[in-house]
Amino acid sequence: MTEAFKEALSRFATGVTVVSARLGEEERGMTATAFMSLSLEPPLVALGIHEKARLLPLLEASRAFTVSFLREGQEAVSQHFAGRPQEGVGLVDGRVPGALAVLRCRLEAAYPGGDHRLVVGRVEAVELGELGLPLVYFGRGYRRLVWPS
Repeated sequence: MTEAFKEALSRFATGVTVVSARLGEEERGMTATAFMSLSLEPPLVALGIHEKARLLPLLEASRAFTVSFLREGQEAVSQHFAGRPQEGVGLVDGRVPGALAVLRCRLEAAYPGGDHRLVVGRVEAVELGELGLPLVYFGRGYRRLVWPS
């Protein structure tokens, strides 16, 4: 069942985000595809974070996090924050430079969900980057959208 479940999930296209949190001088980020908008009023988002993720204790202690929506061409950023370090990649003020959009969130709630925690955040600020195509993950790889002309 596990392999079939993983294969089925690989057939669901997702955007790619980097979630980051800071507490004092410590800052961490991680790549996340388990992200969704939850509510417009109040503005809420939700994401899944593995229970063993080093980001989780920092996020819960700081009670705040940032979500950067990656754009096409930011595969190295996704790889870096997925645990495969890439030279020249990092966060600036908690966000990914060049992201399509950035959400600054306050932790609203966290719920157990198997080997993950479902984290709900209240969006407190929105930063819009230059409009472009998103980085998409599908079939266990990065894909490109074809924009109609």
